[in-house]
Amino acid sequence: MFKTLIVDDREIFLTELKRLKVWGETSGFEIVDKANNGKQALDLLTKNTYDLVLTDIMMPMVDGLQLLREIKQKNLSPCVVFLSEYSEFRYARQGIILGAFDYIVKPVTEESILELLKRAKIYLSANQLFENRDTFFTDEKYEWAYPTAEVKALLHYITTNDISAVNLFKITVDNLYIVLEDNIIKADIIVKKFYHSIIALVYKEYKWLNNFITTQYFDEIDFLHDGNDDNYKDFYCRKIQYLVNLIMKLHPDSADQNIQKICEYILNNPEADLKLKVIAENFFINNTYLSNLFFTKTGIHYNDYITLIKMTRAEYLLRTSNLKTFEIGFQIGYRDTNYFLKQFKKIYGQSATNYRNTEWSDYQI
Repeated sequence: MFKTLIVDDREIFLTELKRLKVWGETSGFEIVDKANNGKQALDLLTKNTYDLVLTDIMMPMVDGLQLLREIKQKNLSPCVVFLSEYSEFRYARQGIILGAFDYIVKPVTEESILELLKRAKIYLSANQLFENRDTFFTDEKYEWAYPTAEVKALLHYITTNDISAVNLFKITVDNLYIVLEDNIIKADIIVKKFYHSIIALVYKEYKWLNNFITTQYFDEIDFLHDGNDDNYKDFYCRKIQYLVNLIMKLHPDSADQNIQKICEYILNNPEADLKLKVIAENFFINNTYLSNLFFTKTGIHYNDYITLIKMTRAEYLLRTSNLKTFEIGFQIGYRDTNYFLKQFKKIYGQSATNYRNTEWSDYQI
């Protein structure tokens, strides 16, 4: 039986929800706790385990969106569903982007809640078999399918450094919203899964990406939503554009197998000693030959490429660690702090300290 926590600031609604004849053997879900606001819910979530959280959006103290953020950040529950009014549609859509499983309009009916619980059961049952809770399973009965052919095409474009990936993604998303224009929330859910499947596959293909940017970046919302679906499309397209640009910048396209292997090694070991002499010895290649070959095949001088990789790693550490600036320089191989700071400023246009203290809507490319 899946354990459920229900959250709403109106006691009468919680009572009515518990009275619906959908709990227990009928659905496989049972209500084990209730809370009257987000703060109470968080207290319960830190002490107990719940498979499903059904929560109102607009509540005092901690609203539904804040509650969802905490649940996702701390991995407190695998499935969150919003229950709210038609007038709060804009907030519900924002919740979908933030990671809510679905949204149900009040007043809920036995039919609507039962349909939701059936889909949630499929999702939770599948996730019990896999560690990755972002894994997306298709089920035509509940219209969970998304365009897998487009996912494969996009992955091919991205892994071959083809900028056409961004346009294909935009076209696919536009088409999904057109086909599902009568159910925008459903479109939001499918587009979100489509987007996450691409991110997951790219990170599986390029494990070195974890050295330069966290997957959390692709969920970070840094704009105000106004309820217009174009904002959501822009959000996803901007993130995919960034991912493609980052790969093209850090992973030069080259048909030469030696250059490919060397770049892979560098990307997987950005803090190692990557001097030309060391790499040439490791790959049994003459120094001068490697230097000339690298420039011929990639269009960038070897030392410039290493500086780019080192500084991109430094940027990552500035954003994700509490290491002091000189410690970061030392960690990535710069014994001369002043030289490290000079190189960082040359690439990013400002000092490492200022860069760390500046809020950016996007990472720099």
